[in-house]
Amino acid sequence: MPERKTIQGYLAAVEEQIRWRRARPVVARELERHLEDQRDAFAAEGNSPEEAERLAVEEMGDPVAVGTELDRIHRPKPQWGLLALTMLLALAGGFLRVRLFAGWERYCLGSDPARTAAALGLGMACLLGAYFLDYTFLGRHAGAVYIAAVAAGLLSLWLSPNVNNASYYTRYVVLCYPVIYAVWLYACRGKGWKGMFLAISGGVPLALVCCGAPFTQALFLLLVSGLVLLLAAARMDWFGIGRLPTAAAPLGVALLMALGAYRCGFGASRIAAFLHPEMDPLGGGYQAMMNRTALAGAQWLGEGSMGDQYMRYPYEMIVPEADRSMLPLTVIYKLGWLPFLLLMLVFTALMVWLLCRCLRQKSRLGRLTALAVVMTLGLQAVFSVMLNFGFVLFYAELPLVVGNLHTVTDMGLIGLALSVFRGDAIARNAGPENAAVPLRISCNKWQNNQNHEKVLEISLVLKKW
Repeated sequence: MPERKTIQGYLAAVEEQIRWRRARPVVARELERHLEDQRDAFAAEGNSPEEAERLAVEEMGDPVAVGTELDRIHRPKPQWGLLALTMLLALAGGFLRVRLFAGWERYCLGSDPARTAAALGLGMACLLGAYFLDYTFLGRHAGAVYIAAVAAGLLSLWLSPNVNNASYYTRYVVLCYPVIYAVWLYACRGKGWKGMFLAISGGVPLALVCCGAPFTQALFLLLVSGLVLLLAAARMDWFGIGRLPTAAAPLGVALLMALGAYRCGFGASRIAAFLHPEMDPLGGGYQAMMNRTALAGAQWLGEGSMGDQYMRYPYEMIVPEADRSMLPLTVIYKLGWLPFLLLMLVFTALMVWLLCRCLRQKSRLGRLTALAVVMTLGLQAVFSVMLNFGFVLFYAELPLVVGNLHTVTDMGLIGLALSVFRGDAIARNAGPENAAVPLRISCNKWQNNQNHEKVLEISLVLKKW
């Protein structure tokens, strides 16, 4: 067809054959670059511009055949293993909540099987919805995403019911803030010291929402993950001011914040209770003391004992939050150490798998987004284990296992990370709009110029048609 004799017509014909939309602009961009090189080479040999372009297109081959082969190669990489492991842990958590908390309504909230089933269904929908989402949308609309996240946090502070002196729904909104901050960092790249200032100051509104809840765990997660993400950006010199200055700025801010908190005595009583709960066994240290007592009476398999001192009272009445944040402790006490260790082994395998895939990412936005998800889940797990083992800084839930809405949030975050991994076939450092890992295309029948012999990075090993 005549329109295929031009570069743009050729590219349009190739793109029509590629079904994965995210792959189309990447392939077209690389193919266009090669065709332009070919056109310039033919023009240098004395051909007219129109003739040079026609020869370049003809040299490349049939666009339908090329596009069909590119479509075969450029397909999303299914993440069935990670999806299955995530669903398995969520189902295990739902089963444990229903199984262990049955009949506890007299002493605590217990677990409603219908609500747990509904939460699992909603969690599966969030997992798959985020999995099929084009995560590069976040990078293309970073400013709007950031503003929407801050607005959602403020709205939740206004509308959420107050439960245990905290805004109930805000705690789930702010769990997404490390990812939002990663997106904000992406929006600040390449802007020099102005970008550095915007990157650091962009964390302030997010932190204020966490404080307004108040939700200490989420604030700590945001501060720690934000520092790590800034250091990762420094390693890539995102702001164009050098690696050392980029790393020094957030480290200096973190040090000043730590010194300020220390001088103001912020959290001093909480740290004292963390280190020496026995000094206040009926106050700030009560949770830690009861947790340690339950652990001391746990068995390898089967239900443990709290000892003669507490034998008149049921476990769920003695241990605060036994049906919520203390679910891991409840598993140990009611079922034994072995089921708990098996549960943690599966969870650790999921986290290590996610982290390994994250570190192999070529897309910068994808790497930071996945890293934010892994840090959010991993730090929560560390805090949860510390809490259940009697080292109480703040309450934390074991991801995918504790809580209905919490599980929904965790599954949505994991789905977002899997969306990044799903695009591995085209992941590339250039940015979200062309996130792609180059494979190679070799055209071996170019005869008139040495430039024709170069190997192109597009997506497959393709012999000249």
